[in-house]
Amino acid sequence: MLNRIIILIIAMTSLNINAETVLELGEYPPNYLGRDVNGNDVTLEDNKGKIVVISFWASWCSPCLKELPILEGIQNKVGDDKVKVVAINFKENSKQYRHIKNKLSSLKLTLTHDKRGAIGKKFGVKGIPNLFIVGKDGKLLFHKIGYGASSINKIVKVLNEELAS
Repeated sequence: MLNRIIILIIAMTSLNINAETVLELGEYPPNYLGRDVNGNDVTLEDNKGKIVVISFWASWCSPCLKELPILEGIQNKVGDDKVKVVAINFKENSKQYRHIKNKLSSLKLTLTHDKRGAIGKKFGVKGIPNLFIVGKDGKLLFHKIGYGASSINKIVKVLNEELAS
């Protein structure tokens, strides 16, 4: 009997070892989004009252690189006082990140680097592009994996609805 209890405890404990956070719409996502190119911490708290679009991306991801300028265009059109795009480079080494950061320097996005994937893990990111929209109240409004024209239309719709509220 004691052996069964011990085995049950070990089994239940091991189930949580690889558990990953999966965010639900309406929940508060993790606050910390990394450090920007100037070394400053980027947090949702610092952008309170704004809509924050968080995009996990990598330099080798062609759809990611197509999505980033579109997100910048949305931010520029609406104004970064209302919509802030944070582009989190996901699981690339420092050399790769520096190289692509320099190539993307003309984009007016907040770039951060998640070298080991710790930030992405808290968001439940397993693939890219992976996009989250956080509302003015700090709660998760929208999440999508992948990129396409229809997803951009949906992003614009969600942003317009939140801007109107």
